[in-house]
Amino acid sequence: MRILRFAILFVILYASFGIRSASANEISVDKRTMQLDDSVTITVTLEDAFASLDSVNIPLRNLALDGPPSVSTEFEWINGESSRRKVFRYSAHPTAAGEGTVGPVTLHGSGGQVETLAPITIQVLPDAAAGSNDPEKILHELMASGRDPIFLVAEADRTSVFTGEEVVVTWTLYNAASVQQYAIWKIPKLDDFWTEELDTRSDHPEEIMIDGVVVQKVAIRRVALFPLNAGSLTVPSMVVSASIIKRVRTGDPFGLFEGTEVDVLRRSAPLGIRARPVPDGPPVAAVGNIDMRCGSPVQRNGGPVAVVVQLSGRANLRGAPPPEMETKPAATVQIVDRGVDVTRTGDDATMTRSWQYLFFPARGGTFTVPAISSRVLTPGAVRRDLRCSAATLTVASAAPQAPPPALQKVWRGAPSPATLAPWVAGAAVLLLLVWLGIARARRSERVRSVVRRLIRPTVPETRDAVDAWLAARGIDPAALLHEASDPGDAYRSLRSLFDAMERERTEPKWDEIEQRVRDVVVTTA
Repeated sequence: MRILRFAILFVILYASFGIRSASANEISVDKRTMQLDDSVTITVTLEDAFASLDSVNIPLRNLALDGPPSVSTEFEWINGESSRRKVFRYSAHPTAAGEGTVGPVTLHGSGGQVETLAPITIQVLPDAAAGSNDPEKILHELMASGRDPIFLVAEADRTSVFTGEEVVVTWTLYNAASVQQYAIWKIPKLDDFWTEELDTRSDHPEEIMIDGVVVQKVAIRRVALFPLNAGSLTVPSMVVSASIIKRVRTGDPFGLFEGTEVDVLRRSAPLGIRARPVPDGPPVAAVGNIDMRCGSPVQRNGGPVAVVVQLSGRANLRGAPPPEMETKPAATVQIVDRGVDVTRTGDDATMTRSWQYLFFPARGGTFTVPAISSRVLTPGAVRRDLRCSAATLTVASAAPQAPPPALQKVWRGAPSPATLAPWVAGAAVLLLLVWLGIARARRSERVRSVVRRLIRPTVPETRDAVDAWLAARGIDPAALLHEASDPGDAYRSLRSLFDAMERERTEPKWDEIEQRVRDVVVTTA
């Protein structure tokens, strides 16, 4: 009887080891058919000699991994025999409708063994809602296919503009599900546009009714775009990820407190923008609603006559040339570019570009600053001349390299104590301001020191240096890119500038790069 028991036990152990070795290494997926906005879990199980692998390379077609895998390891000791098992679990999402493939996976064990796991085919169903930015149509499609009612819509304030004219694109999240949290998962590359990030933090969620369903909508990203080229341009899809609570029991009042959390991806449909070329005719400085302002001409201490000229409006003024003088002045002229300032509101971006005109009169007396003008194109395809009138004033002669004349010193006698009282109070205030200025100067010097270390000879090296500096401070650049905050706005603005310069392959504008790097350092310090 004892011999029979041992025989039965041996057969059971042998069978279990035989089954285990037959399915030692395997690859599996949790679904073979999926929607375009769904995700799939890929599981790779390795045993014994193959369990020593630290990573597994999984070839994918029409699929993309969401990140590194989760890894679990098991160790067993049975009847003096040890065994190991390691399980890799990956999450992936489809990149397009059609057939997707996972594998084949080739494994190399620690003892020189080689094994190939067969590929797995997955069918990605086309999504009718993914090609539309109509909220009612998208919601109807999601409800009809039994998917969670959460979706993303991209909207542009205009779809036909001239090259260089501003277009504002807003991505709005519509939600009628139990969403725990959401985040921008993939930001589209806007290679055909100059971009300026706008602030959406002041946009509050609102509830609306769509086809009898109460839906909450909130703007999660807004960008001012300026087409760089003429033609039919595309704003690619943006993707958001959301964690949704799916109720376990429906119709049960206690089911409100039970459920499982699942992650879903939602993408917006691409937007088409038609960028028309500037109509034939005289050249224009920029396209948009633009105004020009000129300051009053001023000469100080016998130096040059200075006039500040500004172009301002909803237009891309970064490449705008300085306004022209209508007549030749009786002076040497220098034009100083004072750069571009961008005012970003929740609705649009306004640029202001300034120049300082320095006139060095050849002789003293009456001097006329000539009229200054610039030609722009309005959104209505009308060429508009902006003009500042000529101005006349009495000046002293000045040369570009001549030092200013010395001020004459006049002795007026010793002041009385009553006269000194205001000066003493003023000196005290001045000392306080100096003390505050020193503190601010020290902080500014620390910021300048950091900025100097981050600016490298090339744009890619500078970008890597900024990312490394942020990581050293415990800030994830990828998370900061999606963060709705002042640091997030500053970092997105810097990355947009880097992308534009690498795309256009032009000489880097180091002054602007330095300013935007400084904004990142100041907001994250």
